[in-house]
Amino acid sequence: MFRELSHLLDELHDGLVAIQAREGLQLSGVEMVLPVELRPVLRDGGCVLLAEFPRSTEVNAWTPLASRLVLAWSSDGDVDADRAEANP
Repeated sequence: MFRELSHLLDELHDGLVAIQAREGLQLSGVEMVLPVELRPVLRDGGCVLLAEFPRSTEVNAWTPLASRLVLAWSSDGDVDADRAEANP
């Protein structure tokens, strides 16, 4: 089901928060690369980006390749500094 990209991102973030609470972990930084299907839709005088995770990873002439969504969350908001420290 396609939904606004902002809602999809909120769900991913809520899932990370739930993992921390359930497992007793403290995540300092998370990076994800996810396949995503995107559709721009004109709505209320503007453009809204709708997104959905593909239901199949099969690639054929009928199914277009999904886009890749690259996400990084950091507890201090400085993802580039975290990457530099992890990869000297």
